[in-house]
Amino acid sequence: MLEAAKQTSKILAIEDDPEVLQLYKSFLQRKGYHVLSAAGAREGISLLQSNPDTKLILLDLNLPGGMSGEEWMAWYLQQGKQTPVVVASGKGDILTITKGVNVTAALTKPFHMEELQELIEVLLADDWHNQVSLDNKTH
Repeated sequence: MLEAAKQTSKILAIEDDPEVLQLYKSFLQRKGYHVLSAAGAREGISLLQSNPDTKLILLDLNLPGGMSGEEWMAWYLQQGKQTPVVVASGKGDILTITKGVNVTAALTKPFHMEELQELIEVLLADDWHNQVSLDNKTH
């Protein structure tokens, strides 16, 4: 990915653990991304609504404040958006939650930040939707 394109790529990280949120933010900023961070689902909704040019969402499932990551995902899908979501969680049923949802990818915690970076680069590629569609047609 071109460095100039990265500078314009906003990533919204929704994570309740302040240390993990700071890790995401510092790592992704060093890689050239503009990072928005939210400590809960409702703050994440607010940031997404005020930043419609967000290119990728990093979502934890274990969120405080009365709205879980699963509920946030349901809200998000109702909006009909196509911005990719990386669900990063230690929950064992993470793949069940993301299965069949073509705008999501899953990372089970703990993971290496390089894994996250690789996944983000794939999802931010201009033709990732086409790649997903081709994969579905060939299987």
